[in-house]
Amino acid sequence: MRREQRVVWITGASSGIGESLAETFSSYGDRVIATARRQSLLFALRGRIRHRGRDCEVGVCDMRDERAVLRVARNILKSHKRIDILVNNAGVTYFKDFLRTSIKEFDAVIETNLRGLFLATNAVVPSMVKRGEGLVVNMLSFASKTTYTKSAVYSASKAGAEAMMDVLRAEVRGRGVRVLNIHPGAVLTPMWAAAERKKFAGTMMKPKQVAEIVYHATTQPRGLMVEEIIVRPQLGDIEA
Repeated sequence: MRREQRVVWITGASSGIGESLAETFSSYGDRVIATARRQSLLFALRGRIRHRGRDCEVGVCDMRDERAVLRVARNILKSHKRIDILVNNAGVTYFKDFLRTSIKEFDAVIETNLRGLFLATNAVVPSMVKRGEGLVVNMLSFASKTTYTKSAVYSASKAGAEAMMDVLRAEVRGRGVRVLNIHPGAVLTPMWAAAERKKFAGTMMKPKQVAEIVYHATTQPRGLMVEEIIVRPQLGDIEA
């Protein structure tokens, strides 16, 4: 079934799940605007998508920079008149014990994973409310549902984002705007150290698998809101 092309802004799209999200949404015909901090990787992403006969727009955006986030949102709305889907995917972490985590590392994680998500959502949702439709997808983590050592700040950032987006959902439920929280378990991405990726490659989920689940969740009819998806490896948590 053919449908109208949607305008989709994906943050943190230069690698990992974000990269696969950009490739997947564009492959199904959506107009993707992919942003991240690393320009060279964004250009490579655009090249691969174009090679497959599709296209996407790319732009450098550090989610910690309020002006940069607002500039991207304004430019998309100016060029395309709307943002149908915002995918809050940008995220960072440091796998360290709580007592070994520095204030600088704490700030980097919270500013990207929680504050950055707030900035992008706050920049986009007013236009969705005005139109009476739109979808915000938040790539969170199963770390917000359980306890993982060496992930205190990351878990806090994702749990905080979950709580914030649950409140937003309740506030915009009657205005045509949907909010979907995705909680992936271990995914084979550069966020993990090379040794761990090698060791657990057969257990971890692949970014493409997660991206397909996210895409199809966004195609559900209006009037139906998928609020939360938990997707984990068949064997559950990886164990060192």
